[in-house]
Amino acid sequence: MRSWLITVGALLLALVLLRLACAALRGDLAEWRSARAAARRARRARRHGADVVPLHRPVERVGADLRRLHSTFHRGGMRFAKYEGCRLAYDRVLGEAADMTRCPHLLAVLPPGEELDHERERVEWLLVQHGLLPPPYAA
Repeated sequence: MRSWLITVGALLLALVLLRLACAALRGDLAEWRSARAAARRARRARRHGADVVPLHRPVERVGADLRRLHSTFHRGGMRFAKYEGCRLAYDRVLGEAADMTRCPHLLAVLPPGEELDHERERVEWLLVQHGLLPPPYAA
């Protein structure tokens, strides 16, 4: 029984290889494979959606996060761990907003300290000018 299955499998394999060789000699195989690949790409594009993926979040959400983190960051009386987490999040959102408005910044490369504080104030002032942050005198 086992030898019969091996014989039938070998014959089927030989038949498939013979058909592929004949198709390759005629040149049909290249056309068939390219058409099949194009159809596969089209199906994949439809399945995954051919929508344009935005490069950044909407400006409304960035502005809302910026205002929320701005008020939290400038409030006093936080423990150090909470302050550091808030500072990191605020600097990340400030950098994202500055990138959206095409303002150059060094928020991601400066170590914590006075230089980063001055850079943060400069970027905040630029974002106030662009309207993403409220002016400092507004309550």
